[in-house]
Amino acid sequence: MNKYEGFTEKELIVLLQQDNEGALRPLYENHVKALHYFILRISKSKALAEDVVQDVFVKLWENRAQIDPDQPFKTYLYTIAKRHLLNLLKRVQHETQILDEIRKYTPAVEATTDLQLDYAESNHLVQEAIEKLPPQCKAVFIRCKVQGMTYKNVALELGIAEGTVHAQMVKALRIIKEYINLKNAVLLLLVYLKNY
Repeated sequence: MNKYEGFTEKELIVLLQQDNEGALRPLYENHVKALHYFILRISKSKALAEDVVQDVFVKLWENRAQIDPDQPFKTYLYTIAKRHLLNLLKRVQHETQILDEIRKYTPAVEATTDLQLDYAESNHLVQEAIEKLPPQCKAVFIRCKVQGMTYKNVALELGIAEGTVHAQMVKALRIIKEYINLKNAVLLLLVYLKNY
């Protein structure tokens, strides 16, 4: 028999605030399905929805002292979920923009065949740039972008904070972009000198 059976949500929250981990389980069980569906409808990604739901309940435990037991718990829970999802989506959008910039490194000087880098050369440049990354940066980038791991899982595997994973990804993308821009400048200069 569940020892928290018959407890109201308010009572469970009060227990939670008293560092009672067991009180988190019934709150989780009461809300997990609906919350997952809510996030899934917005994100359209099952994996992302699962990650967000787990993160929300971790945040709930971490911020248990700030919960007002007199306010509707569902509203509080969904507000955390929405904020967390929006932050994740903004981060993904930011990284996608940086990756798009990296892909646009074919110089827009004149559309001659000499100046076009084909797909294989582009990939080779990106691979070269990845090899030049500092060790932690490279480890994070490969796990996130090559192996498709979530920031949370990378953080757990490498024993670092999720924020550090994000910072290392931003750094890696910046270094790759700079490396590619530098290589392109050299390539452009060589093509230019060859024609004179």
